[in-house]
Amino acid sequence: MSNCNQCNDNPCSCNECKPARYSCGFDIQVDPYDASTWLVTMNGCLHRVKIPKISETCTHLSTDFSGANLIYNGECGQDIISGHQLGELINLNDLRDVDVEDADSCDIMVFDPGCTDCGDGCKPKPAMWRKYHIPDAGECEIEPDSDGYYHVLIKDDCGCIKECRLPVVPNSSTVINYVRDSVPDDPDFPWYYGQYNDTINLHLANNAPQYFGKYDLEVTVNYGIQALKSDNAENVNFRSLVVPVVQGDSPNVARESSILQSWAMSHGRIDDLSVVPHIPWGSTSMRGSFTFLVPKGKEAYLHHEFRLRTTDSFPNYKSHSLDGQKVPDDIAGQINHMLWNASRLNALQVIVKPARGIKNMNPVTDPDRTQLDPAVDEYPNIG
Repeated sequence: MSNCNQCNDNPCSCNECKPARYSCGFDIQVDPYDASTWLVTMNGCLHRVKIPKISETCTHLSTDFSGANLIYNGECGQDIISGHQLGELINLNDLRDVDVEDADSCDIMVFDPGCTDCGDGCKPKPAMWRKYHIPDAGECEIEPDSDGYYHVLIKDDCGCIKECRLPVVPNSSTVINYVRDSVPDDPDFPWYYGQYNDTINLHLANNAPQYFGKYDLEVTVNYGIQALKSDNAENVNFRSLVVPVVQGDSPNVARESSILQSWAMSHGRIDDLSVVPHIPWGSTSMRGSFTFLVPKGKEAYLHHEFRLRTTDSFPNYKSHSLDGQKVPDDIAGQINHMLWNASRLNALQVIVKPARGIKNMNPVTDPDRTQLDPAVDEYPNIG
């Protein structure tokens, strides 16, 4: 039609131009009776086109548990989204069974099954994981149960929390070692003549193995001193000095020693120019006690000094050729047979407890007083 002139003549031929028999329209529709057929209309002419089958790729999601991945298989390939990537998008409070919004510092998450038996002011809640802050102790005090145990929470070998019972007084919390004999008239622990120094090892590693090397040790020493005078000996003033010594240290006599001092003597009266015994075979028994600290993993011993003085030796000590020698058992077991003044440190008891101690050699103390208070009875004199 576009080639026709104004006279309706076709310059390409002698024929007169005529209208086109078909329109220029184009349309595609699905056959309402067959979804696999298209109805194509072109220039007014209808064509039926059968759609060929084409191979398709299914689109689906899957999970990889071992790698913690979300896998998307699409038509154009595979995309993998890691659990870490998903976690960057999710807040804990976004989970349906979690309520931890606005958690405070050091809050922990616990599972709240919801109230089942409510008292006044208690409202049931859905079972959820909720934030929980451990409250301060306040007025709360732990009371032992009827068997003498505290109930405490500990971690097991896997790191899980479980409840255990802690005894108020732990088992084997004290070790008492009876080191030397306590019987005053028994020679089974030897007597020694005169003056001497003695070292008494405490063997803490052997006698308190459950504590040694694990804790500092609090050691209490109870002991006795016996000093004896026979008719073969002299009236003496004796001094027993015992000081504990920790391995690696020197004896600190000024601060830690225990000193017991008294007389071992007999007394007579003059009768017809002769001395008649009045208080024979003088002997003295005394008891001492002290406590000291031993650092973890160290041994300790007792340093004992025994000294004698007489009237003619003062201010010096009274020495003898038998000094430091053991009194034979057969002599020690008989009355008034010892050849010289003798003594023994006996009734030695060592009590060991675990500790975490601090030794202070310079504590705060009161100043010396030049005048003490008047002797006023706090309780009325009834003597």
